[in-house]
Amino acid sequence: MSFLSRTKKPSAKPPIITIVGSPGTGKTSLGALFPNALILPTEDGTSVFENWDEDIQPDVLPRLPKSAKDQNGNMSRSSRETLMHIVDELMTSDHEYKTFVVDSITTLDGLFGHEIALRDNVGTVADASGGFHKGYAEVMSWHADFIYKCEQLRAVKNMAVVFLAHTGVKKIRNSPDAAADYSVFSLDMDTQSLSVYVSQSDAVLYLEKEKFVTGQETNRKGQTTKFGRITQTGVRKLITTGDGHVGYVNAKNRYNMPAEMEVELGTNPVTQYIKFFNQEQQS
Repeated sequence: MSFLSRTKKPSAKPPIITIVGSPGTGKTSLGALFPNALILPTEDGTSVFENWDEDIQPDVLPRLPKSAKDQNGNMSRSSRETLMHIVDELMTSDHEYKTFVVDSITTLDGLFGHEIALRDNVGTVADASGGFHKGYAEVMSWHADFIYKCEQLRAVKNMAVVFLAHTGVKKIRNSPDAAADYSVFSLDMDTQSLSVYVSQSDAVLYLEKEKFVTGQETNRKGQTTKFGRITQTGVRKLITTGDGHVGYVNAKNRYNMPAEMEVELGTNPVTQYIKFFNQEQQS
């Protein structure tokens, strides 16, 4: 059979989105505002929905358990196996959910590391898988397997997938011969694991509260003579693009979104730019 005879135009498909934010910025609330959301909590953050009207509250799965061993030293509970079973059930069961939200992959990263260390009877993931920090590579492979499973869910059930993550700070340098490292915002995960989410997501968006500096003074040479104070305006915004060098280095999107978007309380400004969601509303 000719491969050329099987070509076709690409169709709009559900997105895989990673939303990154500091504590209190509203990541969980924003995730819940995607269509027909089902939330899988890996941490205790769903109390935010207690004051929501019942008709708009999202459905929430039981919190993903922490791996444990029984008194004989055998693994009696596995975070990874439970996670995979949940996605398998979503793929094989009849339901009306349109978005699978994982809150958060930062905590999931810790659960994976704990399970690997527990399995190998060592204190930390750095000592697992033979030591020499090889455990982090295994954690990365578990994340890759999970994302692949979510891609299957997207294909089988036509569901969007939203990963929520905590903001972290990373040290990078522009070139190997640069004088020093400098700090940028990223996902609060090991570099190997976060790279899997960045590469496989259609959008990596940073949710932050707008800040400005007051009281800073400089001399004629531009040197700071008095440090200012950072003040938050209360306005939330999404950063949707990054240049790879400063600020939010791995922010990206494939939907031609504005570089920054204001996020008003109770609204989701993301879906309007994604064709899949617009088709769903029209059908």
